[in-house]
Amino acid sequence: MNSHAQERGRPEWLKWTVRILVGYAALLAIILAITIISILITFSFIVIDSFSETTRLGVFSQQYLVPTSELMWKLFTWLVPGL
Repeated sequence: MNSHAQERGRPEWLKWTVRILVGYAALLAIILAITIISILITFSFIVIDSFSETTRLGVFSQQYLVPTSELMWKLFTWLVPGL
């Protein structure tokens, strides 16, 4: 007896639909996590700069982290319909 023939499986289209939806949700979670981490690091650098009376970290965050967080936020809002 072939156990595959007797087994009632889920339809193939349902498996792929679930995989695509889970992949989409994972992509959104990764983009949002990168955005939040980038914003938190930028905020931390600005706070450190205010206490240390230097501007090196603020310049670094303005040059690299702010464009990254803006790009990720635009990508996130583009991928989520209605935002």
